Amino acid sequence: MKTLLIYDDLVSLNREAHRELKLKPAADKFGFARETNSVLIAASELPHAALDFPCVFVSTENGYGLAAILGLQAHENLFVQPDGAWRHGAYLPAFIRRYPFVLAESEGDSNFTVCLDRAYAGLNTQDGQALFEADGRETPWLEEIKQFLVAFRQEMVASRDLGQRLADLDLLEDRAIEYELLGERQTLRGFKTVNEAKLRSLPAEALEGLSTQGWLGLIYAHLLSLNQVQRLAVKLDERRSQAAVERESAAAVH
Repeated sequence: MKTLLIYDDLVSLNREAHRELKLKPAADKFGFARETNSVLIAASELPHAALDFPCVFVSTENGYGLAAILGLQAHENLFVQPDGAWRHGAYLPAFIRRYPFVLAESEGDSNFTVCLDRAYAGLNTQDGQALFEADGRETPWLEEIKQFLVAFRQEMVASRDLGQRLADLDLLEDRAIEYELLGERQTLRGFKTVNEAKLRSLPAEALEGLSTQGWLGLIYAHLLSLNQVQRLAVKLDERRSQAAVERESAAAVH
C-alpha cells in the first residue's frame, strides 16, 4: 500500500533556496499516485468520495481515520488513467490535490512547516505558478496553497474526533467485503466499518449527539460507500481486458 510514499524527496519550503521555483502540471499529471491504492480522507469529503470509492476506517498513529480505497490490487490505482489523467468525473481526494505540498510537524512543536516534493516533475524555474515574488515574499497562489493545507489538516483532526467517538460507542468492527472478479469470489480485508445494527440500537441521547455533530449523515455515507467495492472490481476487469487487447495488438504488429 502506497500512501504518504507519493512523496519521494520532501524538503522544507525555503524562500531563499526556492525563490526561483515555479510549478506547472507534470506531463504525467497524476502519475505520482499511480501506485497508491488508498488515501486518507477527511470526513467532510464523504458526501463526494462515497459516490466513487469505498470509504472505510483505518487505524493510524493518531487514532482512527478514514481512507478511500482506490484499487483492489497492491500498487494499483484504478482512477489514474494510462496518460496520467484522473478518471473523468470521479472525485479527487484532497490528499492528492495537495501534492506536491504537505504540512510537516516536529514532535513537541505546535508549529507546522510547509514542505514540497523536489522529485515532482512539474517543478522548474521557467514556466508555471511562481512560489515567491522577486523580493522573497510569498505569492498569493502560495498563500492559497498554505490555507488549503491548514484547512485540510483541521478537517483531518475533526475526522479523528469522529473515529474516536465511534470507537467509544463500540460501533467500529473489523470487516471483510466480498466481491466478484473475473467470475471468482474475492475478499477485501484490513479495515473497520460501522456496525449498523449497533448504530440503530444506540440510546436516543447518543444518536442525537451524533446528529447534532453532523456525523450521522456522514456515517450513512460511509456505509453506502461500501457498495462501491464491486464497482472497483468492474473497473479492474475493464482495465485488464483493455491491457489484454493492447498486448494482442502489439503482438500482431510485430
